[in-house]
Amino acid sequence: MELSKTMKAFIITVLMLTTIIQILPTSITSANTAPRLYVDPATIIGENYAVGQDVVLEIKIENVPKDPGICGVQFRLEWNPSILDGVKIEIPPDHFMDPDGVEQSEGNLWVIVRKIYADHAEYAVTYYDIAAAKERGTAPRYGNGTLAKVTLRVISVGYTKISLKDTILGDESANPVEHIVTDGIFDNRPPPKPAHIYVSPKRIIDPSLTPCSNFSVNVSIVNATNVYRCSFRLNYNPTILYVLNVTIGNFFPSNAMQSIEIDNSLGSVNVAVWLTPPQQPISGSGALATFDFHVKDLGSSEINLSDISLMDDVGSLLPFTKEDGAFNNVLVGRIYVNPPEIIDPTMLPPSWFAIDIMIDDVEDLYHYEFALTYDTTILTCYGAVIQPDIYGLRPAGRVVLDDFTGTVSVNVTFNHPTSPITTYTPMPLVTLLFQVDAIGWSTLNLENTVLINSVGEIIHHEVEDGFFMVLRKDIAVIALAANETEIYPGWIVEISVTVENQGDMTESFSIHVLYGGTVIKTLSVNDLQSNKSITIVAVWNTTGLAWCQNHTLSAYIPPLPYELDTADNSFSDGWVKMRIPGDVNGDNTVNILDCLIAANSFASTPTDLRWNRFCDINRDNKVNILDFIRIAANFGKHC
Repeated sequence: MELSKTMKAFIITVLMLTTIIQILPTSITSANTAPRLYVDPATIIGENYAVGQDVVLEIKIENVPKDPGICGVQFRLEWNPSILDGVKIEIPPDHFMDPDGVEQSEGNLWVIVRKIYADHAEYAVTYYDIAAAKERGTAPRYGNGTLAKVTLRVISVGYTKISLKDTILGDESANPVEHIVTDGIFDNRPPPKPAHIYVSPKRIIDPSLTPCSNFSVNVSIVNATNVYRCSFRLNYNPTILYVLNVTIGNFFPSNAMQSIEIDNSLGSVNVAVWLTPPQQPISGSGALATFDFHVKDLGSSEINLSDISLMDDVGSLLPFTKEDGAFNNVLVGRIYVNPPEIIDPTMLPPSWFAIDIMIDDVEDLYHYEFALTYDTTILTCYGAVIQPDIYGLRPAGRVVLDDFTGTVSVNVTFNHPTSPITTYTPMPLVTLLFQVDAIGWSTLNLENTVLINSVGEIIHHEVEDGFFMVLRKDIAVIALAANETEIYPGWIVEISVTVENQGDMTESFSIHVLYGGTVIKTLSVNDLQSNKSITIVAVWNTTGLAWCQNHTLSAYIPPLPYELDTADNSFSDGWVKMRIPGDVNGDNTVNILDCLIAANSFASTPTDLRWNRFCDINRDNKVNILDFIRIAANFGKHC
């Protein structure tokens, strides 16, 4: 088929633009900016990089000044061979040292070494005849560009640096040119589960720890993954306690770096422990530090943790939970429901369960009474057992079960031959038996509690209620779809996520929408009713993403408290392909075929039959010269 005069003229124009753009310098380099040799992309992170998959990266250079410019480059690229394996190292078609391909066509581009091994690659390039390259305007090189394309294969799950070593930039007189180097990292490990950092023992309630006594607590960690640095602050009441000494625990090795700052006037200790190369990050459990306290006065003090930071060996923050402690040397009794929570979706009617009403930290308890209330539409109390004293003798007492009001009233006295109770550890007073009547929840509240000693004095105490629930909490991601599947970097993608509340109660929660392992946006859903679904949209601005990439889309809802079925909290479906801007027909190459299609769409808008959205590269709803400049700029590039 013969081309029209218009199309012939257009194609000639595109090819001329291509030539002009390639002749122009890649960028204007600031004289105050040091040349940089770097790995691109700098981070390759995500579980989607599976074993057997190939990873492609480029070694690039930027900010090379025109004076003196460079005429030779050498580097060594290293990685962990237990994670990645070398496949190939290639000369890119738009090589920084020869962007127009002139020197290669003249046999003047001297690739001294271009080899790849299991654990490293070696590369060095210059010109056989620098003077000839200068005459042709190729040398010396300046600006920005690509030096090599490296393909690595994933052989296991793990983390490795991709490090540039032995780097040399040389000018035409073989003088080294000062420069900076930026390495890359690869990490396809799954996100770590949160570590738990806690004060142990959690509660120190001991009247024998009078002023001038000493005691110790540990700050410990369990379920840690790849910890390289840990820092935290321990806070306490400085009018009650005084820190004598802090010792780093056994979680870190004895030669780890450490910093300890004790401030007994404010009541705080800042602790930081970190490793240094070549030490490897630590996983597991152990003590972070031991704190030796001196008791100054009678009273109570929280011993709580704040300003906690956990980092891995690349400086990424690690997730954690924490649990504080408490000190009290003035005896305060405690009456409470045990277990404090019963949340079990399998406990359907007519299941039954038992709770204990417990006592702790009391002296000379002679008489107690309380009322426990519950929801009669959910539960029925059908029995109670008064527990014996510390010698096994059961005291006399009265228990009244009132299922009309949902109240259990208990009144017990330790008359002879039973003995008043003194205990500094938990001890049961009464066991109550319940039957489940319906799905739902009920508080188990202790009310009107009274504790009296043998001389008729009130024993001061704390009260802790209980809770029962048989409601299901279950949130699911049931669908995910993008309005685009193939785009140019910089285009906007709308990702629709449908979630459903499959549980029995109204829920509010967050949804993370991701490409690969990177969060695009975190969306919030508020007050989604039971058995209802909702579709929400995440807007993804793809500016800055590299072309020639396929990105898998997914959505993830962090598990709700007490949610048992979490398998459907995540959903992965579909992908978005990043085309090279100008790759109109999507064949991974910008060539004459794309120019022909674009020429046919020139001057069209979305209402025209000739409209092709991939010709409108800048998304201004017009196919014009601005789009063709982009096609010309990328002419000849391919994935």
